[in-house]
Amino acid sequence: MTFPFGHGTTTGIYLILYVVTLALHVVLLSYVLVGAGWLAVAGLRGRDDDPVSRTFRDWLPFALGAAITAGVAPLLFVQVLYQQRFYTANLLLSHRWMAVVPALIVGFYALYLGKTARAAAWPARRRAAVASLAALCFVFVAWSWTENHLLALRPEVWTSMYAAGRMVHLEAMQAPRLLLWLALAAPVAATVAGWQLAGDAAALRRLRVVALAGQVGALGAGAWLLALLPAAWRAPVEATEGVVWLALVVAGQLAATAGWLWAPRAPRRALALASAGLVVAILAGAVVRELIRWHASSPVPARVAAAGGMPVFLFFFVGNAVVITLLIRGARRHLTG
Repeated sequence: MTFPFGHGTTTGIYLILYVVTLALHVVLLSYVLVGAGWLAVAGLRGRDDDPVSRTFRDWLPFALGAAITAGVAPLLFVQVLYQQRFYTANLLLSHRWMAVVPALIVGFYALYLGKTARAAAWPARRRAAVASLAALCFVFVAWSWTENHLLALRPEVWTSMYAAGRMVHLEAMQAPRLLLWLALAAPVAATVAGWQLAGDAAALRRLRVVALAGQVGALGAGAWLLALLPAAWRAPVEATEGVVWLALVVAGQLAATAGWLWAPRAPRRALALASAGLVVAILAGAVVRELIRWHASSPVPARVAAAGGMPVFLFFFVGNAVVITLLIRGARRHLTG
């Protein structure tokens, strides 16, 4: 069967919407992760007043709010698609899992603090401390999601973990998987910031270093992760459909790399190429990720299809889209009226 179209209409729609909304969430959270890291490093070097730093500082609070909002949809879809495994992982991790909420709150306020006029008067290293706190909070959340994801795929450890009362799951694949996500965030964030600073050649050169370093890091982390994948998890990736989607990931990453190499000569065209490549790579990469989880979570399709709910979902989806459109049009009329 060709993922995600070979599992029935209802399940296929849920899978497609999950992959698309997850991709949007990935773009926004990449901007937040890399932006906070950039401000931390730039502050430690005493050089956090350049155009790139100012852009990140101004936009990070909004980007975090947008990333959290955009994360609601894939969170809902993952509960429908992988209900038993997702909830079991949440319950086993217990308070450790819920720690992501205060971490996000602290990170959110740290970003706003870094943007205030009072913080602007602080020494660069103090601003770096605030940015570092935010970055650490977001890396902790990323680590927690990695932990949750892998625990959901390990039913063989659930009983022993519950019996021992452990709220932490550690395994060899966590480090390379987290490093892969962090490395892939670099070219995504650099590309979004590149569009914001497309007219600044010096800023684009600095962002190019981040983007290309991220591509190299992702290559190493991906190879490390692939070497650790159990044979059962590697099987769907090595099957025909997995190879096709993986080839699209590689093609997209190559296009993004070519775009950034070309950036100094034709910034906007290069950014367009990088953006297109990253969109393909993110979407195809999300499918590869779900191929592994889908096969490891089998049998899921029958339960999801039997659950139904598609008419109700479509009704509220269309209704919310209409309401949001009317609100945006009303706000525009008010601002321009």
